Amino acid sequence: MDERQEAIKHKIRAVVTSSESDEITYRSEWLGYLPFPVFHWVEYQGESFSSDFPFDWTLEDLLILEQAGFLEKLEAYENPEDHFDRDIKYRVHVERV
Repeated sequence: MDERQEAIKHKIRAVVTSSESDEITYRSEWLGYLPFPVFHWVEYQGESFSSDFPFDWTLEDLLILEQAGFLEKLEAYENPEDHFDRDIKYRVHVERV
């Protein structure tokens, strides 16, 4: 795990331990034409908080956190007509004090 993933892990942990729920959702979408990029974000209880992640974060960072056992994929949806339109729900494994 590199510094970027550690920073993402720290932010997710801080958000999740401040409340009751241990689930987050990754979302992505593309407007379908240039010059607009693919937008992606992570939500906790319907509110985006990934603007606090390192600028260059990607879905791959979440996959590495999943492989490390910090995140557990609960369900995933990808629009069959638009692979940029996707939602992935994760359980975050954190200890609560």
